[in-house]
Order: sequence, then structure tokens, then C-alpha cells
Amino acid sequence: MAPLQETPLTRAARARETAPPHEEAMAANRNLDLFTLECFDILMRERSVSRAAERMDMSQSSMSEVLARLRDRLGDPLLVRTREGMVPTERATALLPQVRRAIDQLRLIVERGAEFRPGQAAERFRLTATDYAQLLLVSDLAQRLRSVAPGCTLDLVTVNIRLVEQALEAGEVDLAIAYYPDPPPGLRRGPLFADRYVCIARRGHPAAAQPLGAEGFAELAHVSVSPSGLSYFAGVVDSALDALGLARRVVVKCPHFLIASHLVARSDMVLALPERAARALTALLPVQIVELPFPTRPVDVSMYWHERCHHSRSHQWLREQVRSILGPAPS
Repeated sequence: MAPLQETPLTRAARARETAPPHEEAMAANRNLDLFTLECFDILMRERSVSRAAERMDMSQSSMSEVLARLRDRLGDPLLVRTREGMVPTERATALLPQVRRAIDQLRLIVERGAEFRPGQAAERFRLTATDYAQLLLVSDLAQRLRSVAPGCTLDLVTVNIRLVEQALEAGEVDLAIAYYPDPPPGLRRGPLFADRYVCIARRGHPAAAQPLGAEGFAELAHVSVSPSGLSYFAGVVDSALDALGLARRVVVKCPHFLIASHLVARSDMVLALPERAARALTALLPVQIVELPFPTRPVDVSMYWHERCHHSRSHQWLREQVRSILGPAPS
């Protein structure tokens, strides 16, 4: 019987059978493209196939297939089930920093030298900010993405403000918008605007009927806002009063400006907050602005990003959009 004619497929199969194990592993790993690495990253973050699929805008079955391929190619279960839920294996934990660096490098390779075309892009931008900054930014930014970059999505990620530097370094977020009295030295910074503090009270509040002195202001019932338990937002007002030998009568402490403003709208409590947020809230709630009877130091709001995103054309474009929306208000 004549021997079967060898085809390209049979030659490839025979090559795999005779290849040394390390060469076979290298061949498999060549198929770990950018999309697959991003899936690995999201799976490790979410520790859930269903949540990872939702983040990547995929079906759960498709994400399960990606996880199966990763397990096969990396020779490790990667995620294992426990009573506390899915947890990464030791190998997956060790691989995660390398995978994130590889994702950043691959993105730069793809983007370098190429113009970012927002109308054709499909980027997922991850942003963290206090609700103060979100109130000023997110509506306009989302509208701009829909009209100029409809294939791009915006993820608002909750990060403890104490851990923003680590989150940016790890790639958990791409951009942070915050007020830091002492900015993290390891991050790039782009100043946006300086704000001043005012007060809001419900419409018809007696405090708005006549000018208040510092002592009268301090005696009002106050809501105090400290995002993530940090005192420097509240400290803007408290330090100014302390210099006058006064202290506020705080009756409610709250981590969110939006919740605090709703409390104010339905009570005789007042809230000191940055003016831009106050002006936005007067359009949403039955509250009015009351000037503070003493000066306070300015609140300097900036955007922060890690070096890994600095040269990315898509992230440069994102920062330009944020700057154009949140830049200094016209005088």
C-alpha cells in the first residue's frame, strides 16, 4: 500500500508530537493575545466568571471558554472554588503583575505611531473620583463618549482614596480625579481647577435671610463630609474656624456630598462644600448658596495617572476630554 501523502496539517501534528516540551509550551503561549491577557486580568480582579464576562461585554459561556484555554495553556487551574468563593491560585497571583505589564506594553506597541481615532476605538476607560468630581464630570464625559467615541465605555471604579496610587500602578484604574493636599509623588499630575468653599442650605433657611458672622455660622447644625474617612475636605472649613477660636456643631458625618446635600435639602442642617458642586446642586435640589463669613484655603483639584498610561494615545485623548470639561471656569 502506498504511504499516505503528508499534508501541512499532518506535518504540524507530527511536529507537535516530537517537539521538546518547552517548545510546545512556547507555541501554546504564542496564542495568548492581548484580548486573552485582558480576560485573565479581569478574571483575577473579579474572581467570578459572570462578573468578568459582564466587564468585558461577553457572554458567560465565552468567558468560561477563555478561562479553559488559559488553564490549558498555562497548566494551572488559575481560579479555584472555596467556601469564600473563587480565589486565584499561587501561580495566578504570581503571574498577575507580569500579565498587567504585558498588557500595557502590548497596548503601547499597538498605539505607538498610530493616531487615536475615537470614532473607531473600542477602549474601556476606568476612572475613579469622589462624588464631588463625578457630579461635575461624568454627565458631560459620558455624553461626549457617546457622540465622539461611541465604541468606548466608561467604568467608574470605587477606590479608597488612600489606595489610589496603588490602584493606578496596578492598572485597576486609568485616571483618578481628586483633591490631595499632599499629592502622591509617584504619579503624573495634571492640574484642573481651584475651587473655593461656600455653604448650602435649604431654600428659605433662616441662615440665608441675613448675613452670618463666623460665630453664628459655627452654631448652625452642620453636615460634615469626609470621603473615605479622610479629614482634609472637612478640614478646609474646620481649620479656618479653628484659627478664629471656633468649632462647628457637626450633627451628621457623611462620606458622600450627594447624600449630605439631600439631608440639607430636607432639614435645617447646612453643608459647606466646594462652590462648583454647590452650583450644580442648586439646579438639582431645593437648596441655595450661602457665602461663608470667613476665608478658606482653595481646593486644588487635579487628575492623576501612572507612567504606564502616560504615552498612550487613547489615554492622552481621555485626559484632554477631562481637561476640557473640568478646566478652569471662565472668570
